[in-house]
Amino acid sequence: MKLGILKSYPEIDFLVESYAKACQECGVECVILDLFADNWIEKISSAKVDGILVREKANIAEYKEMYNERLWVINQYLKIPIYPSWHELFLYENKRMYSYFFETHGVNTPKTHVFYTKALALEYCKKAHFPIVFKTNGGAGGSGVTIVRSFAKAKRIIESIFGRMDPRMALGHCHWVKAGGFAPIPKLGMSQRHYVIIQEFVDIEIEWRIIKLGDAYAGYKRPMENGHGSCELMEYGFPPKPLLYLIKEIAEENHFDSLSLDVLLGKDGKFYVTEIQSLFGCFSLHQCEVNGVGGKIEFRENDFVFVEGEDFFKWNGNLIRVRDFIQKLKSHYYDDLSI
Repeated sequence: MKLGILKSYPEIDFLVESYAKACQECGVECVILDLFADNWIEKISSAKVDGILVREKANIAEYKEMYNERLWVINQYLKIPIYPSWHELFLYENKRMYSYFFETHGVNTPKTHVFYTKALALEYCKKAHFPIVFKTNGGAGGSGVTIVRSFAKAKRIIESIFGRMDPRMALGHCHWVKAGGFAPIPKLGMSQRHYVIIQEFVDIEIEWRIIKLGDAYAGYKRPMENGHGSCELMEYGFPPKPLLYLIKEIAEENHFDSLSLDVLLGKDGKFYVTEIQSLFGCFSLHQCEVNGVGGKIEFRENDFVFVEGEDFFKWNGNLIRVRDFIQKLKSHYYDDLSI
């Protein structure tokens, strides 16, 4: 068996390397394939791989479009299985699609509105109960999220997105970021234009990150920090079983193999799913920890049980991904590439 690993932006080369190390540990041959090469189709076709492992960098809209297009060609035209699947990756860093997916699958989420005209967005905001939440389509770790507390601010954002007079003159709404010790600078390359995502504000107590990779489940709490779950602090413990059953159901119904859910526990006692991702950080071996012991959770004999172990999420979680991909390829799971 021979696996390909897609290489793209230098910022994620370390994740490409972790895939390669996971392949080496599994005893399977692998080759790095450059998705940016001018003759990328020829290179990938001639590599004669059994499947391709994917990692994306999708914080800029044009990056996301490039991955969607080229992964579709690889999977549907070249008929090469990819991991995660194209359907999983299409949802990745795509908040418009999150809202459509959650609504069509009956998943409880803060009420979300996606508008493609200025008139409809303004009409909604005139009747809205503030605060409300504005979101960009991409952006991790709470980036691209703005809590808006007045119609005046909502109007300013909407007019910057759609343009005051003509959409062809829209400068877009951009967020600002601190660069070292200097004053904040605008992220102009990530400006939001011609659509707006507005979400109901939920008063939050805590956020859970729930994970399913292959047959392994995990989860941890993320304390609230500036209105969203912290990306640095984690509180471990056995996740609520309703959330484990939820991610199991979503994964099985949609043939998802690499999946995480971000779930808010509101002060009203309800769970609200806000994000669904196929790629996510596993920078600690302990994505799950119970009573100070690392491990994973498995579904056995109709119940979720904790299994001790220190290296289940080795190589940024890619050891599980590679093992699962190999097993599926050997069992001809991908013979129907509509999955």
